Amino acid sequence: MAKLGELFRSTEEQVTPVEAVVTGQIPEWLKGCFLRLGPGKFDIGDFVMNHWFDGYAVLYKFDIQKGKVTFTKRFLQSDAYKKAVAVGRPVFTEFGTKSYPDPCKNIFSRMMSSLVPELTDNGAINVFTMEDAVYVASETNFLRRVDVESLATMEKVDMTKLVGVNLASSHTYQDSRGLYYSMGTSLLSGPKYHIIRTAAAPSGKAQDALSKAAILTTIPSSWTTNMCYYHSFGMSENYIVFIEQPLIISSMKLVTSQVKGKCLRDCMTWNPQELNKFYVIEKSTGKILPVKYKSKNAFFLFHHINTYEENDQLVVDVVAFDSPDIIDKLFLKKVRNNEMDPKDPGCGNRFVLPLPKDKMEFPSGTNLVTLKTKAKAERVGDVIELTPQILSDPGYDLPVVSNNVFGKKYRYYYCSGMYDPGPFSNSLIKVDVETGDAKTWKESEYMYPGEVQFVPCPGSSSEDDGILLAAVTDVRKGEPDFLLVLDAKNLTEVARAEVTVHIPNVIHGLFLPSS
Repeated sequence: MAKLGELFRSTEEQVTPVEAVVTGQIPEWLKGCFLRLGPGKFDIGDFVMNHWFDGYAVLYKFDIQKGKVTFTKRFLQSDAYKKAVAVGRPVFTEFGTKSYPDPCKNIFSRMMSSLVPELTDNGAINVFTMEDAVYVASETNFLRRVDVESLATMEKVDMTKLVGVNLASSHTYQDSRGLYYSMGTSLLSGPKYHIIRTAAAPSGKAQDALSKAAILTTIPSSWTTNMCYYHSFGMSENYIVFIEQPLIISSMKLVTSQVKGKCLRDCMTWNPQELNKFYVIEKSTGKILPVKYKSKNAFFLFHHINTYEENDQLVVDVVAFDSPDIIDKLFLKKVRNNEMDPKDPGCGNRFVLPLPKDKMEFPSGTNLVTLKTKAKAERVGDVIELTPQILSDPGYDLPVVSNNVFGKKYRYYYCSGMYDPGPFSNSLIKVDVETGDAKTWKESEYMYPGEVQFVPCPGSSSEDDGILLAAVTDVRKGEPDFLLVLDAKNLTEVARAEVTVHIPNVIHGLFLPSS
């Protein structure tokens, strides 16, 4: 692959806004901030982090106003980042890098840290809004509020103190009723998964809303001392869908990782014979539906695409991988050596879950799915066995849909081929779930577009009437990185905004309209 290693280099701050050179014409109505977040600093002096996920968080912003664009970026001033810079190596355990003793602590404090390890607050995974605030998240118990105007780091939020979870999904979703949902895991009385619901605050203040966050329901882990790794969950108008996947984390290994010099990846085991379990939770009551749904074959996922209800069935679309090999492909020793194995690419999969009616009787020996799809659901004993429909050719992840159809029946999703060496390499993709057709934008093997954001046109009547925003990193020396603006209908370029500073390869983002 073309200079893949350049995509995983450390970046620098750009606190003073840089004005971009715009070609084409950005629509007059498109005004706001396009925020992106992800790992950005991997090299601390002579020390190099092991995995892409370990990089210290960088937050950057394209400010779009009246056809002009400025660019800024700053490192998240997390405790993990500040201590690592001060000490020259990480003092908190990261995903693929073990922690080292903090010389600023006395012997007693170091001993206590080994027995009760502190979790990192390196919020490099996702950025989301809640009420009047913007937060960044890792997959531990910590959130960090950030100031959109200056990208300054603000107060830290400890979800353990609020709702008792030790780990938390980095994804938080808001439904059409204005309620926020997230997930967390607790360990102290045996591993359990929790759905967390946060109501909007009358004051409109995020801290007031978070202070009233509560557990909606609790799902016991399938294993006595283990739990699964998860990154996201599905949500329709009336249901939450949690997929317990067989990438298993040993809680005993996790709590002893610091004293034994292990990282989070060392605590994980892939057990595909366990298969994937689908839990369906009523949002109104927190009730877990008493139906055992399992996949016919094991798969790994980071991201749900969308989830919706139709004719007493729940459609659950995800980007699935045959194994979690994608995680190990992202160790820096590999990617900085231009290595990217094409094995097990991500692909859109559609699962359809029949919902129980009053008597909850499912006949055996027949496909319970009545929708127009190749997905199957069949009763085998007391289990509903799920076989997915493959939605397109493989080779992508980071799916998004229009917010107007989130949790509802939809037709299109948009994703990035990122660095996958398959048919969608260096591409942005629009998948039509009805036809399986995939439109692409691709300009060069040296250009790597990240996750897109869909921004609907004012007064739009069709689902794909809007603009796609994506940051593109060009790994050639001397060539500009840029913000790409595409017409969502046909993926043709509307405009681009080039900058002379580095735009790092990160993970998630969001668009905040000026209004």
